[in-house]
Amino acid sequence: MESINLKSKSWNFKKLIGFNILFIAIILGFMGSEFKTPWDESIFFTLNGSLQEGRDVWNGYWAITNSRIFDTFSAIFLGCICFIYLIKNRENDFAERLSRVLLLVVSVILIMIIISRGFEHYYHQSPSQVLSPFININELVSWLEVKTGTRKSFPSDHAAISFVSAILSWRFFGRKYGVTLSIFAVINATPRMVGGGHWFGDVWIGGMLLACIISVWVIYSPLLFWIRIGIHNFLKLNFVQRITSLLP
Repeated sequence: MESINLKSKSWNFKKLIGFNILFIAIILGFMGSEFKTPWDESIFFTLNGSLQEGRDVWNGYWAITNSRIFDTFSAIFLGCICFIYLIKNRENDFAERLSRVLLLVVSVILIMIIISRGFEHYYHQSPSQVLSPFININELVSWLEVKTGTRKSFPSDHAAISFVSAILSWRFFGRKYGVTLSIFAVINATPRMVGGGHWFGDVWIGGMLLACIISVWVIYSPLLFWIRIGIHNFLKLNFVQRITSLLP
């Protein structure tokens, strides 16, 4: 087993402070407009307006990708990517790979907690509830019912989780994983803008900004080092060593 990387033990305060000043500036810049961009409405009308009678394949695609079924698929897909990296990657030993996967899992959990608790009382209606005309995809697709609106659309949890997964996979998993999850992040973040559940700003300001904030804190803090210590101690257990000896 490779030795634990002691270089990641300390905080990188210079980069943490620099990035957080940038994040605060972005937040203050968009706070007055309720985190909407000048083109939020036009983007919504363009995307939502593409839903029309007779476009069965097009409508069906956006119905599926707006559904809970696709949410489940997204979670399974992300889990499979992590599992493939954990089993197949040969550039690092198993302990290091497991530590990096757990770092990603912790980051996703942090985002879920921040959105569910930190934005619990922040009401930000989705475009489907405030703009007209609005094309309800449920009126075009009879075989599946999807959620098209919410009173708390900011930030987009789908986007934040997808983006943080892409960012951290670029950093810790490698290029091919980063490319794969970047493409999937766009695929996973776009449907709610079409269906009316999120504004453009909910996704590309709220979701991306939250993903960047979490990424910066987990990258430039000793969190990965602490996870490595825990994994190192766990893998020293006899029954665990017998199991991991079977892995590449």
